[in-house]
Amino acid sequence: MCGIAGVVDLKYRRSVPQDVLAGMAQAIVHRGPDEEGFFHAPGIGLASRRLSIVGLADGQQPIFNEDRSLVTVYNGELFDHVERREELQARGHRFRTHADTEIIPHLYEDHGDGLLDHLRGQFAFCLFDSARHRVLLARDHFGICPLYWTRASVLGNDWLLFASEIKALLASGLIEPRPDPRGIDSLFNFLAIPGPRSCFEGINHLLPGRALSVELGRDGADARIDERTYWEIDFPRQGEEERGQSVEQVVDGFEDVLRASIKRRLRADVPVASYLSGGVDSGVVVALARDVLGKAPATFTIKIKDEKLDETAEAAQTSRHVGTEPFIVECGSEEIVANYQKLLLAAESPVTDTSCTALKMLAGRVKQEGYKVALTGEGGDEWLAGYPWFKFNRVLDRIGRATGGLVSDAAMQGLGKWLGFDERAIRHEALCERSSGGPHAYLNFY
Repeated sequence: MCGIAGVVDLKYRRSVPQDVLAGMAQAIVHRGPDEEGFFHAPGIGLASRRLSIVGLADGQQPIFNEDRSLVTVYNGELFDHVERREELQARGHRFRTHADTEIIPHLYEDHGDGLLDHLRGQFAFCLFDSARHRVLLARDHFGICPLYWTRASVLGNDWLLFASEIKALLASGLIEPRPDPRGIDSLFNFLAIPGPRSCFEGINHLLPGRALSVELGRDGADARIDERTYWEIDFPRQGEEERGQSVEQVVDGFEDVLRASIKRRLRADVPVASYLSGGVDSGVVVALARDVLGKAPATFTIKIKDEKLDETAEAAQTSRHVGTEPFIVECGSEEIVANYQKLLLAAESPVTDTSCTALKMLAGRVKQEGYKVALTGEGGDEWLAGYPWFKFNRVLDRIGRATGGLVSDAAMQGLGKWLGFDERAIRHEALCERSSGGPHAYLNFY
């Protein structure tokens, strides 16, 4: 995790005040405690806070191409940077660092905006092309690394600001924080903020798989700002899925993909640890990481004080199997209350899932023990249909198939009542189903 920030004069004539940029960087020092770096040029200022993981000695940002006409600040990790570097060097590019960041300006030299088609990893970056008076902001395919942007008109100047966190935008002093009711409303409808709105008026998420290009005006002309989608997830049509020739082939293929994915994420110039719960996803990640490394990584486990939610016994079984002694972090109601304000500060929005407190405490222990990187099983339930509402939806689907789709509304309402829904909840779910085109697993849960 690193942090980036920047300010652009959209008229491309006024320099960015140094104290503005310094204040933005200071607001995200927790994202990059190792180093800071700045770039100043007429009409633009960039800042970086670095957590050094690859290229420890020489990877300080901002990073340039050979003639310094391109400059980049970047947060993330490019998993195939070793192979990309070799390809670029074979085409005549000269590298000055060992950091994965330097891949970006060289790919831009070869491909322009098409460089996004050649990046594999998690990232948010800004690239400034001084020769073309152009700024490019981009965020990774799935939105793992955050990136926010906004515009501000101050003293007759029109500024574009961007940062890894909203607090850096607020620290600029160029915008006044105001709530965005529609952004806040989305949180209570979806239990998340999908964007592009945030909880702050005028501050936008750059969505996953999106790029924002800014063609700067000259001699006071207006800049042109364009947002485009360079990638979006695509699912096969029903009946066109690749199901494999056998169960064994699918299982082996899945293991090969997962092992390769973990191996790429273990590329670092610092030790890599791992979270470990009692679940299948983190357990498999730890086991495969042990196979890749030749020894088990250090593991970190949450102990929930409620016995019904405590998974430490299951996690201990996995840790014994792979040969590691986990660090244990205890979390209960008292810890949630004591840390909730810190959680809000980190999330920059209301938080409905208080289990995030446990994850924040776990990350704090990882740092306390001297680690900078931790693997997780995050996302396994989404991709592998592990959540309870997926299972519930499968039951409903089988009931529908068994009855030829003739399950009556009364039967569905009776099932809802058995599950504890009240009349208002059942009516509201029916309304949501009609407005969204039919039944769907998340609505049953919601």
